Amino acid sequence: MVKQINDFFESVINEGTMDDIVDLFSTLKKPLKKVFVLFIIFLIAGWQFSTYIIDFFKSLMPENIMLVAFSPIEVFTSVISLVLLFAVVFTTPFFLYELIKFISPALYAKERRALNILIPISLVLFILGSVFGLFIMAFFGLAFFASMGGLYGITNLWSLGSLINSLTFISFGFGTAFQLPILMIFLVKLDIIPIELLKSLRKYIIIILLIIGAILTPPDVISQLLLALPLYLLYEVTLLYLKVSNKKEEE
Repeated sequence: MVKQINDFFESVINEGTMDDIVDLFSTLKKPLKKVFVLFIIFLIAGWQFSTYIIDFFKSLMPENIMLVAFSPIEVFTSVISLVLLFAVVFTTPFFLYELIKFISPALYAKERRALNILIPISLVLFILGSVFGLFIMAFFGLAFFASMGGLYGITNLWSLGSLINSLTFISFGFGTAFQLPILMIFLVKLDIIPIELLKSLRKYIIIILLIIGAILTPPDVISQLLLALPLYLLYEVTLLYLKVSNKKEEE
């Protein structure tokens, strides 16, 4: 697929006339304009909802933690970064849709069908991972780090910027971790790793997921299991899908 897209662009640049190149940019102009307009709309929406988002973030904080600003502009810059992040996150699905439409002529029908299935699944998994991270793991994580201050006799004063950065890291970290099925499908379908190898690695995968849980979560068993168990479930479900899919292809 990558080679096909590369050949497509090389043929336009090396063999195409100036009119072909102009047509290429003309084709790109309309979808990019749509994405830009949507980005502006989501910027405005993000600004309107910023107070609600920050109130939600504050609700995740443990009790007796004071949220402060350490500079005159910290609240402003933190809100701006939050609004930009909001716009990027909600614009990304539309950008991917326009990107697939643009590159689809360079793909085989089978590859187009695969992308049309995998991209939406990937987005859903990312959203599920982000929601899981924010609504479940953030609760345990913030409580643990707040308790660290009390353990060492340190008063917890959290800045708005650090709170937003921490919750963004948790959200994107878990959203990325939930992409495990997509990675497995790509590796198997591209014949990089046989499905038999993934099956044989079950016992090692459990250990690897627990290690990942130890890295991404507070150092307590409950938090580690809360991450490792959903990922292992995704691993098993993906193996089942690949087994059924491969059997259908053989038939």
